[in-house]
Amino acid sequence: MVPNGWSLVKLGDVLTLGSGDTKPTDLQKEFSDDSPFPVYGGNNIMGYSSQKNSSDSVILIGRVGEYCGVTRYIDKACWITDNALYTKSVSSDIDKEYLVSKLKKFDLSRLRNKGGQPLVSQKPIYAVKLPMPPLPEQRKIAQILSTWDRGIATTEKLIETSKQQKKALMQQLLTGKKRLRSSPKDGAETGKAFEGEWEEVKLKSCVQFLNGQRKPIKQEERANIQGSYPYYGATGIIDYVNDYIFDDEIILLGEDGENILSRVLPHVFVVRGKVWVNNHAHVLKANKNADTDFLCMYLESLDYRKYNSGSAQPKINKAVCEKIPVRLPTLIEQQKIASVLTTADKEIEVLETKLTHFKQEKKALMQQLLTGKRRVHVE
Repeated sequence: MVPNGWSLVKLGDVLTLGSGDTKPTDLQKEFSDDSPFPVYGGNNIMGYSSQKNSSDSVILIGRVGEYCGVTRYIDKACWITDNALYTKSVSSDIDKEYLVSKLKKFDLSRLRNKGGQPLVSQKPIYAVKLPMPPLPEQRKIAQILSTWDRGIATTEKLIETSKQQKKALMQQLLTGKKRLRSSPKDGAETGKAFEGEWEEVKLKSCVQFLNGQRKPIKQEERANIQGSYPYYGATGIIDYVNDYIFDDEIILLGEDGENILSRVLPHVFVVRGKVWVNNHAHVLKANKNADTDFLCMYLESLDYRKYNSGSAQPKINKAVCEKIPVRLPTLIEQQKIASVLTTADKEIEVLETKLTHFKQEKKALMQQLLTGKRRVHVE
């Protein structure tokens, strides 16, 4: 049903599409004064170039590959590769930013070919019919959604900045290059920086290995014992079961898997409470000379490629793991460092929660505005 005052528009009647060109010969990974123009592939920016083949605002549509159908609005000079389609012309009755939101909601990836290399061609896109409001209403809706986009983009930048600041702080604090100051609750002289050399020990001297208690459960068996207790593997929770092995504060360090090399997921993490752990994670219990959170953060900061003892499958065996060198300050300083870094983590979590809220609110608003269920006032 077309909302009152809207009209059903066939895309082929209001726009023409073209395909980009082959990649520029001077494609660079990073932005620079010599290569200021972003190069767009089927998904997003794939590099930068000194050349451009588009200077107008355009709608970009992924043409080939996993991300074919992905749609975005580009309002600056760039180079568009032949892995993308772009709008060569758009009717003056259509607002480009509004149309991008409309196409995202429609999801052009549903038009991809069946079988073979994923591909979206111009013909099925031209055949799509969409209910469109008058131009003033399109612009008003686009303006509202753009406000949310700016809020989302700003929050994403804040998250990235906070993560980089935390990373720099970790590099300073976990190596002793920066020493924190004590406070009355530390039982030391207030305002005085921690002093003294850090002790270097082997991991086995500051933890107990509880690997003998862990137990794997096959997926088909877990299906019969579903419950509320987390079932952990090398990189986190992979299921929930109706029983537990550990009820303690422990550190899990991935024993095997590609994440040892790629580190796309946390490799070391603290677990508290009732949990089940399989045989793909070393289970460590901190001794009295080590703070659990500090030790986890320290271990997570290490590069495990040099401890990899696997050939076909990356692996860190127990013998190697026990000998990992750990530098420990006093327990009080460990706790202080962990507290500072935990505060930084919480600040990032607050921003990530805010970002999720913004995205959910925008999605709900798009559903209302782009379908005409909620109308905007146009002066």
